[in-house]
Amino acid sequence: MMLEVQHLTKRFGGLVAVNDVSFGVEPGAIFSLIGPNGAGKTTLFNVLTGLYRPDAGEVLFKGRRLSHRLPEHIAARGVARTFQNIRLFGAMTVYENVLVGQHAHVRYNYLDAIFRTFRYYRAEKRARVRAHELLDYMELNDRAFELARNLPYGAQRRLEIARALALRPALLLLDEPAAGMNPKETDEIKRLIRRLRDDLQLTILLIEHHMKVVMEISDRVVVLDYGKKIAEGTPGDVRKAPAVIEAYLGKGALEGAA
Repeated sequence: MMLEVQHLTKRFGGLVAVNDVSFGVEPGAIFSLIGPNGAGKTTLFNVLTGLYRPDAGEVLFKGRRLSHRLPEHIAARGVARTFQNIRLFGAMTVYENVLVGQHAHVRYNYLDAIFRTFRYYRAEKRARVRAHELLDYMELNDRAFELARNLPYGAQRRLEIARALALRPALLLLDEPAAGMNPKETDEIKRLIRRLRDDLQLTILLIEHHMKVVMEISDRVVVLDYGKKIAEGTPGDVRKAPAVIEAYLGKGALEGAA
């Protein structure tokens, strides 16, 4: 397994946001977490990426324990994420945003930076080349030196993904990448997610409310409700699961995703 979540629990006072959740993600899979607002999906992402510490359970990445590690250590191991609300550095250029994303792989120290050593220049050159490669891949190179805040919404989403890719992840966590998008942009993000998996050999863990996106691109789906896992399986299995229909989706939503 690329990722193993074992009996994970996270509490906030008397509220159990994630309640004894377990699942595994195979290498190369597109794996989706779905559920209504408040189901615990983003809390689970925050535990996986070190923003929250679990109260119980374990997270294993490539067989190594991630639980209780700092976010920067988790990122350096190959786990990157985006956020539901875009978190770009708006006053920096598109190019600079991607450069910042490479911080975990910088191979020089502050003395190299002060004295402008050969190691400093070599690392900086590699970072610049990689930034332009990622921007080209995400079709943003022609806007590299614009301020990030001036990009249209869909381009900002792509930039946030490019910045996450700068960490060179093996596992990419996408928190509602299709949120706020029109139908054309939604189709583009579906194609992009497939491309990321196929071209870059990434494993992708996805939170998404857009059921058509989930059902069309996912290999497996886990359904959360009030912090508990109520279903897991292929999109076809989940679409027909009585517990899922009863809990929050409703027959109309599932039929619309068929």
